[in-house]
Amino acid sequence: MGLAKYNFNLILSLIVMSKRVVSVILEHGSCGWGKCYFCGWGKRRVECSLDELKGRIFNMLSSKRREGEIDLLKVFSSGSFLDPKQFPDDFVSWFIRLCESFGVKELIVESRPEYITEDRLKLLLSGKVKVTVAIGLELADDNILLNYYCKGLRVDDVVNAVKVLRGHGFGVRLYLLVNGHPYLYSNPEIHKRIFEDSIKLALDLADSVVVINAYPHVGSRLWEDWINGSWRPFDEEEFKSFVGGWGMHPKVELDFNNLNFIPKFPREKQIFLHGVGHDYLVHPYYEVWQDYIVRFYKPPKSKDIALFLPCAYRKPYTRSKTWKAILNAIYSLPIFPRIHLIAVSSPGVIPYEFINYYPFQSYDWPEWLETEEIKREYIEVTKIRVKKYLMKHASNYKIFYAYFRYGAETLTAIIEAFRDLGLSDKLRVVIDEGLAMEIEAEGFKPMVAHPKALNKLREMLSEAASSKG
Repeated sequence: MGLAKYNFNLILSLIVMSKRVVSVILEHGSCGWGKCYFCGWGKRRVECSLDELKGRIFNMLSSKRREGEIDLLKVFSSGSFLDPKQFPDDFVSWFIRLCESFGVKELIVESRPEYITEDRLKLLLSGKVKVTVAIGLELADDNILLNYYCKGLRVDDVVNAVKVLRGHGFGVRLYLLVNGHPYLYSNPEIHKRIFEDSIKLALDLADSVVVINAYPHVGSRLWEDWINGSWRPFDEEEFKSFVGGWGMHPKVELDFNNLNFIPKFPREKQIFLHGVGHDYLVHPYYEVWQDYIVRFYKPPKSKDIALFLPCAYRKPYTRSKTWKAILNAIYSLPIFPRIHLIAVSSPGVIPYEFINYYPFQSYDWPEWLETEEIKREYIEVTKIRVKKYLMKHASNYKIFYAYFRYGAETLTAIIEAFRDLGLSDKLRVVIDEGLAMEIEAEGFKPMVAHPKALNKLREMLSEAASSKG
């Protein structure tokens, strides 16, 4: 199973791990099984001629060889390199000869155990390249493999495949996948016990063991569990705690963020979220994003001043007149590179880096439809979201500014969140009651786009630049 990140539009994707280690993903055909609960790659089929694939591989290795010797070449195939339907005999033979000609010292390919046969292994024999075959053991428990992970194999199938590999002088690498099903997520004691048994067996069988943190592949059933709230991925702290001391074992490699994880939604799942009320406030799409922003996201280290901003009707926000006015007012300030723009709206807390992502550019919350009850719920939900963001990320910032219409529900939620956490001294509200009354007297809307409000914002940010705090 290929669990590295890659672009689905490419037949071949290259990731340079270091000067001497290269990883390549071969997209051709499809996985012969394609039913694993947690996997989205295996459910895809890529139409590509073998001649085209050979050309891409040859060009890539030629390029990398000019940069230096290739000590280790890792091949991920979104299936099985030894599956004859995915990669025929002549291609496998061609590939190993190519590796020899380019001086590759060690090669790692991956395969399901049913394809690890004497006939197929003969194609990989080489007197110049050390060949290791990686197998997805996942967890050494037949019940989990068959009924939850839906691997279509048993532990003995892997053990027997390892015996065949050893008998022909090949190296062995095993993948363990943790937290790949809601059952395991909901039963941590059972999960931990199975993992302990699994890694002991894996270390006994293999030359190396990769412990992989499960993420929601688009197209997998696990993705649906993530959206409906019955499962969520381990964050880095949870993952390391779960693995425990095994992470220090010399034969163990940890793969925490194998997808460079960010919430993604396929086009068929993207809908325009228009409305007000509970369902639009705590929509599952918003909830998974807020969980990601709290548990996985890391604010830019160079931005130590947070500026909370309102949303806008036009999406993405930067296309709106309001945001254009705000950005035009502050982008020339010397302090601007230190300012982290953070929108706060019905979807939650939205750092600037994500405003172009779905669903933050595909929603509308018609304020005129709000009732007093909805406003109260909005304040409470928003306050909780802001508090969670602060509890995780407040230490990244020296000071916070809130630039909202005076009396806005979002501003109320932000003020209450800072108060509850004892951080009120770190928050600066830009538009106070006096300034708001002046602007309202002129009948100007929106308040945050008024020149007086924008000047006040510039002045306060300029003061922050000269402050030692």
